[in-house]
Amino acid sequence: MNSSFMEVDESKKTDGSIGWIPYIPKNVEPRDSPLLDISNQAIWTVSSCKNGYGIDELMSDNVEKYWQSDGPQPHTIHLEFQKKTDVAFMMFYLDYKNDESYTPSKIQIKLGSSHQDIFFRNAQSFNEPQGWCAIDIRDKMERPQRVFWIQIQVIQNHQNGRDTHIRHVRVLGPKRSRVSPTNRIFTGEPHGPFPEHNLVDDEEEFAAFVDRSLVHLSLR
Repeated sequence: MNSSFMEVDESKKTDGSIGWIPYIPKNVEPRDSPLLDISNQAIWTVSSCKNGYGIDELMSDNVEKYWQSDGPQPHTIHLEFQKKTDVAFMMFYLDYKNDESYTPSKIQIKLGSSHQDIFFRNAQSFNEPQGWCAIDIRDKMERPQRVFWIQIQVIQNHQNGRDTHIRHVRVLGPKRSRVSPTNRIFTGEPHGPFPEHNLVDDEEEFAAFVDRSLVHLSLR
């Protein structure tokens, strides 16, 4: 009996920790692959929670655990990054079979530098979802967005339920940023050609570029 229980538990942990990988949309450019779970780079807060069903459960690898709100709609989750961060998708584990009226039927994502500087919104509806669901938060060119702040809003639940259950949320970003420091100095545009060489080479090349630029300015 113990052996059987452990097998079920390990399966649930796999669903939570890496189970989202097969559900990443296919239209990801090679330069942004592989996408990584960068959830632990953010500070998470929720608008409300029932005791024992908060952020720790939301971030757990076991999909039998979940966040349960305990307040008026919309229910919100805030993510704040310490530095400007590239983000591409939000992944949600929703379980209508077990949660029924607690299951979100409409979720809205807002991105920006703060709640006063929102430059992107995307709302998505769900019909009795079971498992991992993706919300695309890239720009119109399918490039990752660079943000300090993400807000997740549960706008509506199935069957007009009041509180919500979300078993997991994961934010995905590219392994390497598209930002080119050299290109930013030339044009102010961070999205330059994606470098193929390693980070040390990038930093040395950038330092050399700055040195050449300073010499050029002094000669003028």
